Amino acid sequence: MKLTKKEITFVDPMHTAKTLVLVYLCFSFPIVLLALFVAFIRDGSIPGFTVLSALILNALLGFALLWIACKVYNWVAGRFGGIELALRELPEEIEAD
Repeated sequence: MKLTKKEITFVDPMHTAKTLVLVYLCFSFPIVLLALFVAFIRDGSIPGFTVLSALILNALLGFALLWIACKVYNWVAGRFGGIELALRELPEEIEAD
């Protein structure tokens, strides 16, 4: 088995943050809803603005933190080296969906 070593030296912050925030929201959305549900049980009511702002703030903070993480990764990869990957060729008969 022949392996090819590759190194990730740069990730595009805008594209990566835009893509990963959607994955992040899939996991954080239920947690935010659970926190809002607990607040509803405790207080008896929650304004619609609170629900909407919590969801929007969650998305904006997630995007911003992922963008910052990409910038930090690029800085570290530029100074010390990026993540190394070992890739191998797959047989041609495998079909990708």
